[in-house]
Amino acid sequence: MRTCTTRDEEGSCSSRARQPVKFLIVGTGGYGVNLAVFTGLVGLGVDYVSASIASYAVSNALMYIGNRYFTFGLGHDGFWAAYLRYIIVGSVVLGLNAGVLAALVEGTGLDARIAQAISLLVVTPVAFVLFKRWTFQLRDTGQSSSPAAATRH
Repeated sequence: MRTCTTRDEEGSCSSRARQPVKFLIVGTGGYGVNLAVFTGLVGLGVDYVSASIASYAVSNALMYIGNRYFTFGLGHDGFWAAYLRYIIVGSVVLGLNAGVLAALVEGTGLDARIAQAISLLVVTPVAFVLFKRWTFQLRDTGQSSSPAAATRH
């Protein structure tokens, strides 16, 4: 059974209600890329913190494209301004991830690869809210404060 909390004029689930699911789809792809790059770098002898930063940068760039077009359905207008905000938010998320990662590796003795997988899952809810509300400037009303959103409706 499909659950929908927001319906459009035709009575079907609105795209806003599907955003968290789409975010998770994009994030799953980014998660896989992140872990693959991280594992490869650690396997080459790169320390886990540097590997985490590099793998996050690669996956974050790919996820921006996926979230911009697939999750939030935005066009090309404001692409670079939003990408700058995405990088800023991504840096905050990266810092949170690095903190969780270090706590898991240093505090519990977990293998860095397992700790990276866990830390990415821990920061995902925070990332969704920050990316949605600030990077893409989407609010719960379904409206965006960006001029590009006005032309979408």
